[in-house]
Amino acid sequence: MPQRLESPLQSAVSGQRILVVAEDPALRDKLAQAVRAGGGQPVTVAGVAEIPGPQVPYRLVIAGWDGRLDWLRAVCRRLRDSAQLVAMVPQRNLGEQVQILADSHCNHVLTTDDRGMWLLQVTVNKFVTGELFGIERYLPPGTPVMLTRLRDFQGRQNAIDEVLSFADKSGVRRQVRASIGQVCEELLMNALYDAPVDASGTPLFHHVDVKERVDKLSPRPVSIRYAVAEDSFAVSVRDRFGRLEKATILRYIEKCLRSSDQIDRKTYGAGLGLYLIVNAATQYVVNVAPGMATEVVCTFDRGTRQPLRALSVFVYPGNPASKE
Repeated sequence: MPQRLESPLQSAVSGQRILVVAEDPALRDKLAQAVRAGGGQPVTVAGVAEIPGPQVPYRLVIAGWDGRLDWLRAVCRRLRDSAQLVAMVPQRNLGEQVQILADSHCNHVLTTDDRGMWLLQVTVNKFVTGELFGIERYLPPGTPVMLTRLRDFQGRQNAIDEVLSFADKSGVRRQVRASIGQVCEELLMNALYDAPVDASGTPLFHHVDVKERVDKLSPRPVSIRYAVAEDSFAVSVRDRFGRLEKATILRYIEKCLRSSDQIDRKTYGAGLGLYLIVNAATQYVVNVAPGMATEVVCTFDRGTRQPLRALSVFVYPGNPASKE
């Protein structure tokens, strides 16, 4: 993934004003540069006291700080209900990332290193264009992307075998391939058996034992995309129901973080799967078109294993997800 700040897409809404708040001038300049590269027009302020007006008039706020929750709350008290905040903080553990994401204004927690700045650029571009779906946004331009569709347990296994074979041929290390395989297993199980609901919104497989699900056919196809770049491997899984919510993600992760006992799948179900995913990947991004589609994008560093750098949830504002 390229480290330089260049817009991944040409924004049709270039120039949208976005507030950038950071007390560190060097960090503030980097954030502003990323906002411009993503297609926005940064309006910079040095701290909470300099935020304009009794209520911030901007729809998107980029906040860079050390991760303290009191500082975050001070900023969010100045935001209108519909405003979104992107948190740019130094590397934090999963529990701390979840605490930041729990604020109702914050749907994105990114790191302040070079990769995080590139991800901020992508995040801003998705916001100003409204185009949320697609693994391509997290890859260098022109990177070939593989696609497989499936509807059952056997298709799931075949897809995982394809992904791991591709990773092996691409020179991805065995340890990284193991993480990729684990994440693919969990994402596909969630998309095939946890996402589907009937016309009344009742989960189709909620009361079906995990062992019995292998004989069931998902009512709508699931797609998995994957690609390799010079320093990363990316995979995305998309279902056709659009049911995953930020509150569910937080609840699942917090439940597993709080557990003092050995976590088992029977007790934690899909929650354990999500917890395993965010511990294996270096980036976890969810794109949701409510009632239509959910796409989860995960990336993995090909070199030394890195902790989670991005925890991000995008919700489509009432428009359909792009069709395949």
